[in-house]
This record gives sequence, structure tokens and C-alpha cells, in this order.
Amino acid sequence: MQRIGLINEERLKNIPLSKQAAHEFCFFLHDCMARTLVDIEKNGVGDVKFSLESDEDNRLIHQDIHIFDFLERTGRNNIEKRIVINHVTKALYSDMLHFIYEAMIALEKRKFSVAFSLLRKPLKEGLLIAAQICANEEEFFNNIKYDTLTILDYRRLNHVEKKKIISDAISKCHGKSFIDSDKVFDIIYDRQNFSGLGSIFDKATHYITEYKHIRTENYNLNFIFKNPLENDIYYNIYDKLAIAFLFLNLIFIELIKRMGHSNRKYINWLIFTSIASFESLFLKGRPKLVNYVNSHFNTFLVCPNCQSNIKLKKKDAPRLFIGEMLDCSQCGFSHHFPFEWLLSKIDFEIFDS
Repeated sequence: MQRIGLINEERLKNIPLSKQAAHEFCFFLHDCMARTLVDIEKNGVGDVKFSLESDEDNRLIHQDIHIFDFLERTGRNNIEKRIVINHVTKALYSDMLHFIYEAMIALEKRKFSVAFSLLRKPLKEGLLIAAQICANEEEFFNNIKYDTLTILDYRRLNHVEKKKIISDAISKCHGKSFIDSDKVFDIIYDRQNFSGLGSIFDKATHYITEYKHIRTENYNLNFIFKNPLENDIYYNIYDKLAIAFLFLNLIFIELIKRMGHSNRKYINWLIFTSIASFESLFLKGRPKLVNYVNSHFNTFLVCPNCQSNIKLKKKDAPRLFIGEMLDCSQCGFSHHFPFEWLLSKIDFEIFDS
């Protein structure tokens, strides 16, 4: 799989060549959320307005009263809930994205312990909070208003409850066919899954771990003797990070739609490019969305240099979907292809069912 071209070669020099596209894809998922967050802040998406409807409203609002107390006392509980949910969503994703960005940069520097320590907070805790908001806004609002400690109370959030929250959140998202609650749970929360991220998170964060499946060996302290020149980490993490980041992305898309983000074509583009690239990078067989592009865009897939018809191949798909570059197999010419623009001109519903 060739590089996508989003990150310069100098930054990727420490990552095995076969995993550079996967690293770029994970960074792309981060960037999608970051750009969308900046966009909704810039355009006031999620801002909530209300009118003062009586003299009593005017009297109360000019007193030294917290806005949430005012909304509750005047029976505007739905407005209070919307303000809280929108504010928490934007602040939570902003915080998570800072950690994810620094973690991905640490991976580029082979600082494995630092990278996984940084990823632990957004993926073990932040993702679970975001999933609760997506799954049941009313319940989350009541929890954060009256008993915030319950949100991450692990006496309440046992394995069954975590899977239910994840499953309920998935059910509210579009483009969810690639994922299921068991897969997400196994990757992030199951410390018995030696190929997952949960055990790595704990070992990277703690010098000594006592849980039997990740117990620190004698003559050892977690991660401090890890050879930074070994590539095993890179060969085992990107498919899992991609699923976690994709899930965060799909939840975010659902939550900003509830805020009032109404650009359906943009949202479809986000989902299309993310899932199409994920299929091409990590799934076996011919990706469905590569076939979709070849059948629905074939009249546009023409080399501007030699005029040959181009058939999109799996290995080239992420570079087209994300980098918007396409190579001609006949003459070798590489050219820009405005895939996002073209997709925005087509009214499709493939993710709305």
C-alpha cells in the first residue's frame, strides 16, 4: 500500500513503509474531527438562543442567577439540556483530539510508552463518555447535572454495561456496518485480549501492573526496556486505532447533526471517504466502495494525459479518497482528481438507511 501523501516523508521515516498509509489514515481521522470542530465553532453550530417571554423572565435574568438555574426555574429544561450536551460534546472532543494528536506524533518518534499513555485517556474514558451522550442524551444529562461521578463509575460500568452503551451508540450512527460492540470492547477495554489496546494502555501508563493477564514480570518494569527499534508495535495497532478513531468520528457526526449541522453531503463525504479507505487498508477482499466508485464514476475516471480509462484498484483507493490523487496504469501519469467536489455533486443515500 503506497503512502497517501498527507504527511511528509521526513515525519514518516521511522514508521515501516508498509504501515505509513495506515498511520496517515489514522491522522486523517483525527484531522476530520479537528476540522469539523473548528468549523462548527466558527459558524456557531450548537449555539442555543431563547427569548425572554415575560416580565418575570426579565426580572430573573437581571438578577445574580446562573443561566442554568434560570432555565430550570422558567421551565426551559430542554434548552438547558441542549446547551449542556452541545458544550460538553465540543469541549470533550477538543480535549480528546489534543491527546490523540500528541500520541500520533509520539508514534512517529517511536516513543511507544508516551503514545499509549496519551491514547489511554481519550480511548478508554473519552470514547465511553461520547458513547453515553450518543446512546442516551437524557440519561447523560441527568447524570452530569445531578451525579457526575456516575458517568465513569466502574462499579456501574461493568463489561455488560459498557457493551450495551457502545451498542446503543452504534445503533444511532450511520455508516456503522464495519463495527460492532464486541469488537470495540475487545480492542479498548478487554485486558485479557493480548492483541488489543487495553493491556498496552495500562502497561504504558503504569510501571507495575498486578492484573494477572498483564502482570509485570520479575526483573522488569513495564515498557522501560522496550527496544524502540523494534517494529512489532506498528504491525499490531493501526487496524485497532482506525476502528476506535472511526467510531469516535461516527459518534461526532451524529452529535453535530443533533446540534444543527445540516450539510448532509459533507457528512456523507466524511463517512464515505473514511469507510472506503478503512475497507481498502484493513479488510480482506475487494472493498465494496471501490466497486461503487468504479461503477458510478467510471465516466470520470479518465487519464488527462493519455485518455485511457482508469479502473480504481484497492491499493490506490486511500490515495484517491483522502489525497485526491489518481495514477494511470497505462502511462504512469499521476494527477489530481477532485473526488470530494465530485461526490458533493451527487445525491446519494448509501449511509442514510
